[in-house]
Amino acid sequence: MNSIEQASKIIAFRDFLRARFPEAHEAAPDREQPHVLTGAFELGPLDLRKGTITEVVAPFAGCGAGLLLGELLQHDRTCRELIALIDGSDAFDPWSICPEALERLLWARCKEPAMAIKAADLLLRDGNMPLVILDLQSHAPKALQRFPSSVWHRLRMLAEKSACCLCAFTPVRMVSCARTRVRMTGGFQLSHFYQDRAVLLSELSFQIDRQQTKVLTPEPVRVTA
Repeated sequence: MNSIEQASKIIAFRDFLRARFPEAHEAAPDREQPHVLTGAFELGPLDLRKGTITEVVAPFAGCGAGLLLGELLQHDRTCRELIALIDGSDAFDPWSICPEALERLLWARCKEPAMAIKAADLLLRDGNMPLVILDLQSHAPKALQRFPSSVWHRLRMLAEKSACCLCAFTPVRMVSCARTRVRMTGGFQLSHFYQDRAVLLSELSFQIDRQQTKVLTPEPVRVTA
């Protein structure tokens, strides 16, 4: 694909975003407003902040990463915040979240890690999604570790420039420039599928592996009760 074809596709994609989410392209009000996401329970360890990358390491199946991702997508139904989900393995089930959340969701379906990284690059450059979730947890670690650290540093700089938050779900630790890194430590069995969602959320277990004290921007994007 030559540079002209790439440019035309980028322009077409931006036109699609403007048509699908017109409120995100409206002029910003004079008074700056914080972007706050709320869920059913406290997700303080994630500390999602604008202009940074948060990495969620999901080391094994059944650790609850899918449940956590679904909760991030279902933030406060009374607000109009937009979320982009980059589905790195085309595995997201839209029926797993409420219809109200789907109305505010941009779902980018990818089959290869390289395609998912390109989608994250484009969305962060566009800068109209306060929260961009990059789901790579289903890919083999070897395939993801082929990406040099410069790829993540570029995404961090784009997030900082556009004041967006990038939350990356990975199977192993790989985002060296992540401001916050949490590792899922819990485990669920088949019997847990019969329990209430709120109960399962309360049983999610995290371990903070990295959390920088220096904040690039003052306004946090937090998930609160």
